[in-house]
Amino acid sequence: MANKKILIVDDEPDIALILKLQLEDAGYRTAIARDGVEGLEAIDRDRFSLVLLDIKMPRIDGLQMLERVQNLHPEVAVVMMTAHGSEDIAVEAMKNGALDYIAKPFSTEDVLQKVERAIQLNKAKRDNIRLQQQLDEERQKMEAVLQGMADLLLAVDPEGRIITVNLKSEQVLGLNRDQLLGMPVEEALRADIAAESIPCRVVLRSGQPCLDVYYTIQAETAAIPVSSSASPLFNASGQLTGSVEIIRDISAYKALEQEKEDFVSMLSHDLKAPITAVVGSVDLVREGRLGPVNEDQREYLESSMESCAEMVEMIDTLLGVHKFEAGKMLMHFKEEMPSQLIQRTMTRFLTVARRAQLRLFATVQDHLPAISADRATFSRLLGNLISNALKFTAEGGEIEISAVAVNDPETIRGKIPARYGAQKLTLDKPMVQITVRDTGEGIAEDSLEDIFDRFVQARNRRQGKSSGTGLGLTFCRKVMDAHQGFIWAESIVGRGSRFIMLFPAIVESDEVEHHE
Repeated sequence: MANKKILIVDDEPDIALILKLQLEDAGYRTAIARDGVEGLEAIDRDRFSLVLLDIKMPRIDGLQMLERVQNLHPEVAVVMMTAHGSEDIAVEAMKNGALDYIAKPFSTEDVLQKVERAIQLNKAKRDNIRLQQQLDEERQKMEAVLQGMADLLLAVDPEGRIITVNLKSEQVLGLNRDQLLGMPVEEALRADIAAESIPCRVVLRSGQPCLDVYYTIQAETAAIPVSSSASPLFNASGQLTGSVEIIRDISAYKALEQEKEDFVSMLSHDLKAPITAVVGSVDLVREGRLGPVNEDQREYLESSMESCAEMVEMIDTLLGVHKFEAGKMLMHFKEEMPSQLIQRTMTRFLTVARRAQLRLFATVQDHLPAISADRATFSRLLGNLISNALKFTAEGGEIEISAVAVNDPETIRGKIPARYGAQKLTLDKPMVQITVRDTGEGIAEDSLEDIFDRFVQARNRRQGKSSGTGLGLTFCRKVMDAHQGFIWAESIVGRGSRFIMLFPAIVESDEVEHHE
């Protein structure tokens, strides 16, 4: 109690002295003021945990001093002291902020109990005030964050009526806060989807988050495409009390997508057309239709043809990746024999391999099961891998395309990359493993995962004899995803690389699907 100081304000010196002795015997520190004026001056000079305040005093009485203490020093606890028979006045004082009162004459035990209780009550009161202030500050910060958001925010109650909105919502929806509060969310948003499909409505039914829903809302002046996510709101007992939905205007993104569409269209038509004309012209010269061509000239013309073909392949790869991402890649799946697909694709590269003094061959296991494949994208997939192997394998090296049946895929689960969630895969059907192996320069281990990402090439290959867009392997991965298979790379720098593909095999009970 050494840190608890009590001010005794009483114009009767004997009573003030008795109280002083009793309180100091109990461990409190004390000070005495003879009336309200001295009491207020003492409070201004010093800090007190409690004021024992007599009601009847000269100059400023107890009720007047109580009022000033409440206004100027609300953190100080006050206990009134009153003569017997004046309890009504003391009760009135408690209504005005006093915590308790002591009736004279008083006992030491009663005084000490009421003093300690008043101090504890006041401490709790101050703590509550402080916590409330902190809560108000945090609420103000949160409100500032919400009002400053570039996205729309709407919170709804369990019936789907709006209970909170931010400034952006008011601006976009063309309604002020008072109009929006209490309004059913579907009336405010005027979405082009059913009311029960609005994310916050979905959350109210399921109690689970609803993420990345795309729809259009009717704003004040125009229809706005949006991406929306909603989460549930729970109270302390875990009861669902509503939902909050964040709505993002994706108009700019849609415009960017359209620009991307236009750019891809330009690549498809405006670039391929002149390249085709160049190829035709070079081919006329190479065949000698415009005059004799010697061997040196023919070699340069062949190189020009290959460069044009590579450019067309780059454009086709970019278009292919774009179509996959836009969901517009037309694919026709049917039962295919892996050996035939491999042989058909490999044949296109035999001349190039021979010219580069590389050995290109296939090793295919007998009696392989069939796979469900789209012939066109499979050919481009395997062609990309063979083309890469040709680029990064030195003269005298070899490139092998192998195919084997994997009757128990569980035996190779550990090789499937983590990006596929390998631990969660169900590998209960036979598969066909097709591998493109080369004896080239290899790929650094820390690049083996990244090389399948858009516009990424292994660092040690960037300085190689040929470069590309960094989209070829991205295209390969998307083809394998469409075939419900897996692709990954294994390599040792300086000793070559292996690109491994796993295709689901067709067993007798399977039916081949045809997709467009």
